[in-house]
Amino acid sequence: MARLAGMELPPILCFSGGSGGLIERLTAALAGRGLRVGAVRYRPCGSTGCVPPEAYGLARAGANPVIVATAGAPGGGKGARRAMLLDVASASCGACDLVLADGCTKSTHDKVVLDGRQDANGAAGMESVRLVFDTGSRANGGDVDTLAAWVSDWLGRRLVLRDGLIGAVLTGGGSRRMGVEKTRLQLQGRGVLGRLCELLADRLGEVLLVGRRPAWRHVPACVRWHGDFQPGLGPLGGISTALRLAAEYDPPRGVCAVACDMPALGGELLDHLLAGRNRQAPATAPLHPRSGRIEPLLAVYEQHARRSVERNLAEDRLAVTDWLTEARAHRLAVPDELADQLANANTPEELHEIGARLAPGNRHCPD
Repeated sequence: MARLAGMELPPILCFSGGSGGLIERLTAALAGRGLRVGAVRYRPCGSTGCVPPEAYGLARAGANPVIVATAGAPGGGKGARRAMLLDVASASCGACDLVLADGCTKSTHDKVVLDGRQDANGAAGMESVRLVFDTGSRANGGDVDTLAAWVSDWLGRRLVLRDGLIGAVLTGGGSRRMGVEKTRLQLQGRGVLGRLCELLADRLGEVLLVGRRPAWRHVPACVRWHGDFQPGLGPLGGISTALRLAAEYDPPRGVCAVACDMPALGGELLDHLLAGRNRQAPATAPLHPRSGRIEPLLAVYEQHARRSVERNLAEDRLAVTDWLTEARAHRLAVPDELADQLANANTPEELHEIGARLAPGNRHCPD
């Protein structure tokens, strides 16, 4: 097998509110720190203007490239814009250190809300809001250097968390109780599979789909699929396939594996898992704070675990939880407020319950 190059998606930071001038000054400040900044600006689908004026300002400020894209093709559905952001960034911004994007408030990408006096209440309904920056506050006076320092620190933390890993969404399973293939699940008008791809690709720079061929309508075009090398061996077979693929990177990588039926997974829990990763252990898996059970299908599997995993497959010992116990995987405690993000959807009723918890008024947003 040839060495895999990977998409190497740079971290994406979305902005809501504020003005184009502030983003331009931020871009210049980040470029002054030696960072290569890409920018993605959206214009409404069907709009007649080719390039919004602020795009020129971003280019003058040092953004390279500056991508102007439509919000989504007609009939593309509510998720078209968010999927396009991954595709645009992976195709055009591979040489960048980070990408600044406007809007995308319904995406899983980390977000900065500008002008907190106006938008702080709106931030409560968004996912992954990391900073509310009040541009009118006397405390910072709209100080771009303060914001640039925060972004630089955020980027540094992101790069540490993704080091030596790729993401893998496991798409196996017959979905008998759900009544529909789990790769086709939708929640709140968006494909769950595409959302998980977005979440892992942004955090880790690369994500693969492993197992059952997915419903591509809900998956970004930049995401690659690979069938199991040994079909019919369940999730452990999918993990083995992902580790074999990750071994072909240069250098070889570990795998952050996620099941395709975890619609509530958010950046907070994924970041907690990556920060708690024990590289000396064969795997790092979260413990559910309420049930005390280990979660095998939201876990980091190190490359040095591959031989042990394949030995269990050869001996027809297919339970992932048993392997985690035998291999003495690192068990990561999870805060109770993140427990709901561990939920699996195995039936239509469970999917409906998860959707109710994720409604804007019920969503947990960190300070």
